[in-house]
Amino acid sequence: MLDRFYRRRYKILGGPGCGKTTKILEILANYIKGGINLDQVLLIGFAKATAQELQARVIKNGLLTSKQAESIKTIHKFCYDHIGKHDILNSSVKKDFKKRMASDPDTWVMLDDEKYDRQDDEPAGWTEKEDKKMATYYEVISRAHHKIGFDKRHKYKDDLEKVLDFFGESENDKYKNVHTAQLTYFYTNLKKFKSQTGVIDFDDMLLKALYPTVEFPSYKLVLVDEVQDLSKLEWQVISKIAQKTEELFLVGDDDQAIYGWKGSDVRLFQKWPCKKENVTRLETSYRLPGKIYDFALSIRDEINNRLGNEFTCQKRIDPENKDEGHISYINGLDEIEDLNENSEIILCARANNLLRPYADFLKQNNLIWLEKSQSMDDRGRFRSSFPDGCKEVIEFWHTLQEGYSIKGTDYIKMVKQMNVKFISERKKTALSKKDTAPIELYEADKMFSYEQLKNKFYLNAPLEKMWYEIFYFDTTRIQSAKKPKAIFRDREDFNDYLKGCWEKNKNLTTEITLSTIHGVKGKEADKVVLAVEWGFSLNAYNKGNQQVEDEEVRACYVGVTRAKKELYLFEPPGQYKKPFPLLQTYLGEKYDG
Repeated sequence: MLDRFYRRRYKILGGPGCGKTTKILEILANYIKGGINLDQVLLIGFAKATAQELQARVIKNGLLTSKQAESIKTIHKFCYDHIGKHDILNSSVKKDFKKRMASDPDTWVMLDDEKYDRQDDEPAGWTEKEDKKMATYYEVISRAHHKIGFDKRHKYKDDLEKVLDFFGESENDKYKNVHTAQLTYFYTNLKKFKSQTGVIDFDDMLLKALYPTVEFPSYKLVLVDEVQDLSKLEWQVISKIAQKTEELFLVGDDDQAIYGWKGSDVRLFQKWPCKKENVTRLETSYRLPGKIYDFALSIRDEINNRLGNEFTCQKRIDPENKDEGHISYINGLDEIEDLNENSEIILCARANNLLRPYADFLKQNNLIWLEKSQSMDDRGRFRSSFPDGCKEVIEFWHTLQEGYSIKGTDYIKMVKQMNVKFISERKKTALSKKDTAPIELYEADKMFSYEQLKNKFYLNAPLEKMWYEIFYFDTTRIQSAKKPKAIFRDREDFNDYLKGCWEKNKNLTTEITLSTIHGVKGKEADKVVLAVEWGFSLNAYNKGNQQVEDEEVRACYVGVTRAKKELYLFEPPGQYKKPFPLLQTYLGEKYDG
């Protein structure tokens, strides 16, 4: 038995806003007061956002220093730290693999070390946005790993057989155009490429950590957050950690398990053995107001397979904090009261393509928003629609206008974005390249005033000019043959947006978050706008598969329960015809017939 080594194990169950993170911090604080050695403590978050939230909270509460908080990790980072040094299949390496896939694999040679960025330790997967075919192949392989797990009993002769067995059993419509021969070819050459280059991806981190030769440390205390979203493969890692753990706390809410599409299986958490006296239920939600609480429970009660975690509504039973909240149906975002950058608001939908009406509205109104990055280098992090690089350049210009000096490297960043009216392309190119730029611009401790830059380094922009008169920023989000649905028509449209945002809000800050439901899991806001349109995900819901149906209900439940005060159910404009039934029910007869 995997769990024969446990001394004690606990489950902590809590609904939305019931204080699961607070409970984790309380447990940690008690152990610290008891004199536990921090080297004997491990905190693991399901996703990077979970780990970062835990890090921020322990620092804020004074439990750990910033340095100590770095020990809070995702499950992948924990595994990576224990399997020895490996290079990462990052975006730089991935580009090379895509090129090689177009050539004869027999001609492949070892990597030229100087070609690759070995400092980028962020693993790169594939997305449909980048390459639909490769994304599908990669998804099949990854799901096979997560669904079947580490093959300890040697049921399969090799990993490829495991992948093909999963593929053969899968009923996912997304894989209908994938052929066994194509999948085998991709798998074989990806494996060869990894072997030649020595790189690993996310799944490799977990699989390698489960080798019997890899030893995990012993711990007195291990806390794992968001366990409802773990796959079989990830549970195997937790089991291995727990074999040498005295106190194991598993924290989660099976009603909020929404990652089945990536291989997670909530049933593993539901069935994980634990003595009744060691199960803690957090029975009060401090987030949800009365009406939203009632609506959320009416959705949650449609989940067929659940542990039955019940909780009360603090904003209804506490007379000093009484708040029934507000639920509205809208078909235009201009119906939202006080929608501005200072509004704490989440705009969410079931899928990325359903976010476009939100983005168009915000852009047209020169509103800045936060969204999940899709770039390979910082995927998953929330970033501003007003890029940090643009803010930085604007700040450099304002620094010069105020009579202060800037670094030479900061000036180079300005030059790259400067309108050709103020510096020729030839001079811009010369200053932008390290081998042709004056070496003193790269001296770390050297600062330059406006006059020095003007007299010596070709700065020809009058100091009284506004930044939008000097710089002409570029973006990858411009419409083209390959990106017909990009948000900006052209470069001028992008710069008009930046100018409009700055004129409206010179701080360039925002409290508006734009995301899929999955992207805001764990977040909350005063106002939440949830699109009733469910898109193609409704097809999966209607297939009659109970497990898939439950997952879609849970996704709806998660979306609704982000709201602290107001919930808006939004019917996007256009020919949307797939409203989610449980949201449709709330809207009454609108969609009937």
